[in-house]
Amino acid sequence: MELSTKLRGRRIGHIGELSREDVCTILHLAQWFRDHKADKRYARLLEGKTQALLFVYESTRTRMGFETSMNQLGGSNIYMPLATTMVNKGETWADTARAMNRMVDVVTLRLWDQSHVDEMAQCLEIPLINACTPQDHTTQVLGQLLTMRQSHGKLEGLNLVYVGMTRGVVHSFFRVCPLLGMNLTTACPESYKFDEAILAEGQQRAKRSGTTITIGHDLMAAVRTADVIEGGVLLRSKLAGEQIPEEAQVIVERFRVTKEVMAAAKPGCTFQHSGPIFRGYEMTDEVLDDPKSLVWDEAENAMFCKKALLALLLGGL
Repeated sequence: MELSTKLRGRRIGHIGELSREDVCTILHLAQWFRDHKADKRYARLLEGKTQALLFVYESTRTRMGFETSMNQLGGSNIYMPLATTMVNKGETWADTARAMNRMVDVVTLRLWDQSHVDEMAQCLEIPLINACTPQDHTTQVLGQLLTMRQSHGKLEGLNLVYVGMTRGVVHSFFRVCPLLGMNLTTACPESYKFDEAILAEGQQRAKRSGTTITIGHDLMAAVRTADVIEGGVLLRSKLAGEQIPEEAQVIVERFRVTKEVMAAAKPGCTFQHSGPIFRGYEMTDEVLDDPKSLVWDEAENAMFCKKALLALLLGGL
């Protein structure tokens, strides 16, 4: 398979470091992996390669997706909860990275602080993947994009509405939607704040590409022109078990996707959600279980995007 080699050896600290060509290459290979699930020609592609997964908090889809992808490509994984590492005892991120350089082939990070990802990236000589911080969720958003393209036949010109917390997914959308010719509207609780620097970067990209980024807090108004509604976790305490002051001001019912919300959107509008799934909070059962819900396709597609990214970064394809 002839693919661009520009991703080989890269350290992906956030989705804004990917060009349009990079994104299209990843989505193309991910689609191939999805379309050829039974094809075993790449089953030993990364044989002898090891992925270190350094995670500060629990994960279902992200961990399964990365471990399964590496296994399917013939590689192996070391899952490292942060609490079990010497970083938790005071070793620096830089020195941890220097040790990893000598022992593994790719480092995948799920951390609370983007600056720690950036510090690791500066000291690593091997590929790095940001697998979620409050400022980025590259691989999940790639899976979302693949799902949108499959269901709508394109990405350019799509109107995407994001509803949920102002964390990694929406910040990645700020950066990548203008790159792909997509319009983005948010419907997020007023008490939650965006990373202003990333929002400004996204708005500049949108200005250059002729797309729009619209910030709002009214879900029914936001969905009037929606082709896709992308839900996200609404309450931090549900995700990470910690209550933040801003959460107490969130009126969940205002941001819950119901059949009335879906009916207010454009005909053919689809519903996606990055997970975890908390039924009755971000969406009703009838929305989640409706044929227009692509939540489980999205979870699977995110895995294929992880598989594509690993193959490209490690130089197998």
